[in-house]
Amino acid sequence: MTWKQQPAAVSPPPSEDRIRIRGRSVLALLLLLPALFVAKFLLLATDRGGRCFVNDIECTPFPVEAFGALLVATVVAAVLAIATPVRVGRLALGVQLALEAAAVVLVLALP
Repeated sequence: MTWKQQPAAVSPPPSEDRIRIRGRSVLALLLLLPALFVAKFLLLATDRGGRCFVNDIECTPFPVEAFGALLVATVVAAVLAIATPVRVGRLALGVQLALEAAAVVLVLALP
């Protein structure tokens, strides 16, 4: 009995949708940190934000735990958007963008 060598299994190249979702997810993740800095700068430029920064008056405590949870959930959604099939990747990208927007709004809301 002779054994025939089987050809190596080759996976098909990723589709254009898959590449587009990955690119947008990575871009959104890379732009999150500058967006947070701009949001904090805009907040400190307001009257209330400036008074809170300089005089520590009318300051509400920043919810670090909620912000950390948003960032962790954003990274998990980005990994899912990058690593899953197209249909799940679209949903994960939408969730990632919504979580990033929530993080920016949280920074804008509390000085």
